[in-house]
Amino acid sequence: MIRFDDVHKAFGSNHVLRGVTLDVPKGESMVIIGGSGTGKSVLMRSIIGLQAPTEGRIDVLGRTIT
Repeated sequence: MIRFDDVHKAFGSNHVLRGVTLDVPKGESMVIIGGSGTGKSVLMRSIIGLQAPTEGRIDVLGRTIT
């Protein structure tokens, strides 16, 4: 399971993610679409632990990224 709970990510004054909350149950798939610069890569880098959120909490398969 992947869970985002009110996740925010900012780089200085540039807010890339604002209040993302979502659940992806184990065994389910999800597609993330959006234009250039909308935070898709930041979201994925956060899931794999390369970028910690500025605020909020991410749980991936029982591991918490804060």
